[in-house]
Amino acid sequence: MTNSKIKIIHLIGSLNPGGVQTYILNIANYDKSHGINREVWTLYQNKGLLFDQFVMKNVKISFCPIISPDRNWRPYSLWKKLRSLTGPLYFFRIFRKLQASNPDIVILDEPVKLFTQFIVTRLLNIPVIWNIHAERSLVKNKTLFKWAYKYLLKKNITIIADSKYVLSKNLGYIKTYLKKDYEKILVVHPTVDLNKFLSINKRVITSNSKEQIIILGSIGRLNWAKGYELLIKAISELKIIHPYFHLKIAGDGPYRNLLENMIDKYSLRSNISILGELDYFEIPDFLNSIDLYVQPSVSEGSPITIKEAMASSLPILASTAGGIPEIIENNKTGLLFKTGDIKELEKGLIKLINMDFTLRGKMGQRARESSIKLFNIEKTAQNLASIYNSSLKSHKNHPR
Repeated sequence: MTNSKIKIIHLIGSLNPGGVQTYILNIANYDKSHGINREVWTLYQNKGLLFDQFVMKNVKISFCPIISPDRNWRPYSLWKKLRSLTGPLYFFRIFRKLQASNPDIVILDEPVKLFTQFIVTRLLNIPVIWNIHAERSLVKNKTLFKWAYKYLLKKNITIIADSKYVLSKNLGYIKTYLKKDYEKILVVHPTVDLNKFLSINKRVITSNSKEQIIILGSIGRLNWAKGYELLIKAISELKIIHPYFHLKIAGDGPYRNLLENMIDKYSLRSNISILGELDYFEIPDFLNSIDLYVQPSVSEGSPITIKEAMASSLPILASTAGGIPEIIENNKTGLLFKTGDIKELEKGLIKLINMDFTLRGKMGQRARESSIKLFNIEKTAQNLASIYNSSLKSHKNHPR
């Protein structure tokens, strides 16, 4: 390697708050020390709520749409067909843009039009890191990927998965076919700088009184994957047994109206508040204001919000979705319930709320200690820098 900086381009969806965006923002803090020049290209939205934060981190931003924007024109069926027909135009656009930019590495963080990204980078002979963040990143063309990997991508691609579960859900179907290549796939749990959470001086409950109001909290996009409908239904049953609690949900999204209507349906206005999207700097204060953290997801990768809650010394109740069981040790650093099981979720809420406050405190402390050990951002950034260098070295040893 020379002393010149490694030019890396991330292909992501947008600059709105999300685990991928937060992860990139945090690892970018270490780019100078690792000799990295990092850029972010958004594929289907020009700007977002995190635009200014990326600029402050000296991360160059560019818009390179890979699909035609959905303008919701009518008749929609005709508009949908026209959008699909324009696909080749966007293929050539990203091809020309990457060719002109000439990066050392392209990191694929966005699963939309994944094969377009694979093909473009392979044609340009650019080393690729495919970062698998979600359990359904590879949904279509699984047979095509199997053969494309063997004959086209193998020497050009490094694969990283957010969790063992995510890896299995996406590529487990060809584990036997890949053989040793599968075992070489890296699992790197995304994280952030947890220091701001580790320094939280939490409010401490010092009573087991059933009239002590327990504050529950959750952070997430309001969509199907986060499971908030299940949580609201479970809360409606919990209220009968333990009325002294309040749930605060920080997030926004397409399910907000549905969830607000459910809150009214179950008469839970005095027990549940939906706060909307928080700025990232507001999250430590939010976590400091709650007693228990709940993650009811039905689909996950390796959620950063749980790691932030762990660092904040919070007892956690979470589903077994995705890579969560790789983060939370059941009955030690938190409680787990079977994904989608409302009864188990309700039992978990009751168990955690009725748990002696000293035991809850010890669970939160163990979670904090685990976050320090497992999710150190500086070590993660160092690990990623090593992966980047190995990818470049492998590419030089296996030219086109």
